[in-house]
Amino acid sequence: MRPPRETLTLVGHTANERLVSDALSGDRVPQAWLLTGPPGVGKATFAYRMARFLLTGGGADSGPSLFGDSAPVTSLTVDADHPAVRQIAVGSHPDLLVIEREMDEKRDKMKSAISVDQVREISQFLHLTASQGGWRIVLIDSADEMNTNAANALLKILEEPPKRALLILVSHTPGRLLPTIRSRCRMLRFGPLSAEDVRTAAEAVLEGEPLDPIAITLADGAPGRALMLADPDTRSVLTDLLGLLRQAPNGDPATLHSFAEKLGKAAADAQYRSFIDQFDAWLMRVIRHSARTGSVPNDLPGEAQAAEAVLRAAGSLDRLIEVWEKNAQLFRQTDGLNLDRKQAVLSALLPLTQRR
Repeated sequence: MRPPRETLTLVGHTANERLVSDALSGDRVPQAWLLTGPPGVGKATFAYRMARFLLTGGGADSGPSLFGDSAPVTSLTVDADHPAVRQIAVGSHPDLLVIEREMDEKRDKMKSAISVDQVREISQFLHLTASQGGWRIVLIDSADEMNTNAANALLKILEEPPKRALLILVSHTPGRLLPTIRSRCRMLRFGPLSAEDVRTAAEAVLEGEPLDPIAITLADGAPGRALMLADPDTRSVLTDLLGLLRQAPNGDPATLHSFAEKLGKAAADAQYRSFIDQFDAWLMRVIRHSARTGSVPNDLPGEAQAAEAVLRAAGSLDRLIEVWEKNAQLFRQTDGLNLDRKQAVLSALLPLTQRR
C-alpha cells in the first residue's frame, strides 16, 4: 500500500488544484498553506503533490513573475520518472523537510506530540541554499500535533519566512491551532469525497486490489479511512468496540476492563490509536446519521443495536455530542500528559456502557 509521499494520482479536490495552480501562475505565491479537513480525505497526498510539482521544476521563475511569460500552470501533475519524484518517495530529497511525530526509542512507541526541537530545525533548513537553486519546502503532518512550544516556534518562522521557502501545514482540526498561525496561512479546505471517488482513490493506493464495499460505506468520504477499515486488524478493533457497546448497560465489567487493559499496554500503540480513531469516527457517524434521518446506521453486524444502546445511555443526541467532544479532549490530554491509557479507555466507554 503506497503512502502519500508515493501517491501521484489525484482523485477529487480539483477545485483546490485550480486554486493552487492559479496562485503559482500569479505574481505572489503564499509562503504558507494550511490544508484542512477530516482525516483521510487526501490532504497529505495533496501536500506532497504540491511539493513534488515545485521540486521537479514547476514554478521556476526567471523574471519578476513566478512564470514570466511562460504558460500558466493548469495542473500539478509531474513526470513520474523525474529523479525528484523518486527522492521524495524515499524521503531523501535535500530540499524537502517533513515534520511529523517521531518514535520514542525508550518507550518503543510514537511520541505524543511534535516537539519544539523539531520545529527549530525548520528555521535552519529554510536558510540553507536550495540544492537545485529553487524552493525549500517544509511539510508538517499534522500541525495539530505540535505542542505549545513547537507552535510558538512555528509562529516566529511564519512571521518572517525567507524567500523561495514554502511551508505546507496539514491540519485535521484547525481550531486547535493558534489563530495567529491560521492567519498567516492561505487555507485550502478539503471535504469528503463521493463513494465512487473514495473507491477510485483507495484502489489506486492498493494498486488495483478491490476494496471491501463496507469499508467504502464506513469511510464517510475519506479514502484513508477506507484503507484503514480494509485492514483486518483495524476492522477487528471496531468489531470488538461495537460488541462492548451492544451489551450496554448490562455488559460484563470484567470484559470492559480486559478490553481497556489490552489497549493500554505499551506494545499496543497501534491498536490504541486505531481504537481512538474508530471510536471517534463511529460516534460521529451515529450522530450524523441520527440527526439526518432520525434512525441509526446499520451497515455492520450489530451496528444498529450498538447505536441504539449508546443513544439510550447518553439520554439524547445532544448529550451524545457532548460525550464525543469530551472523549476527544480526554484522549488529547492522555497523550499530552502521558496519562494512563487504560484509564482513558475506561473513562471514554463508561458513560456509554453504564446504566443511567
